[in-house]
Amino acid sequence: MSLLFTYRIAAHVPRLARPAMTISRSFVSTTKTDETVVVAPGGIELPKLTEKETFDEVFEAPPRIPATHGIPVCNLHLRGYLPQQLDFYADFARRAAFHLGMPCSGTVPLPTQTSRWTVIRSPFVHKKSQENFERKTHKRLLQIKDAHPEAVDRWLRYLTRNAPAGVGLRATTWEFESIGVGKKMSSKA
Repeated sequence: MSLLFTYRIAAHVPRLARPAMTISRSFVSTTKTDETVVVAPGGIELPKLTEKETFDEVFEAPPRIPATHGIPVCNLHLRGYLPQQLDFYADFARRAAFHLGMPCSGTVPLPTQTSRWTVIRSPFVHKKSQENFERKTHKRLLQIKDAHPEAVDRWLRYLTRNAPAGVGLRATTWEFESIGVGKKMSSKA
């Protein structure tokens, strides 16, 4: 449904009118007086880049917050059939944990589960003609430590809302409470 929705939006965007002369592909630009807009050939206004023009931050490993006490609060198991999609989503989850201020472990690859089965190609006499199928389920683990339960709950809701098709999530959370604070021990003699 999202692809159809994107197509409808793209269908209603007006196309730029092409000028009568041909335009070369080089972006030789002239700046306006306000220094925030760059005019490219053909009269198209583009925003001026003020930061570093490379995308190094996107391809770096996500930043981490070190755990202070090392107490696990949540284990997030990710499952899927496509390992690239699973690793991308695990990276997304780690970046979301960083921006919520939660210490998150690295992506731990768990053993891949392989299921195989054989199916007869023909329904009648041809028993020797069979076909083999295989499905691999890839798994990853993320562990959150030393975080508040409300932050973990918000993180899990955010991840389930933005989960791509084909990635399964299973979260195990622990809540810790203090024992005996505010209660008096009574002994019967």
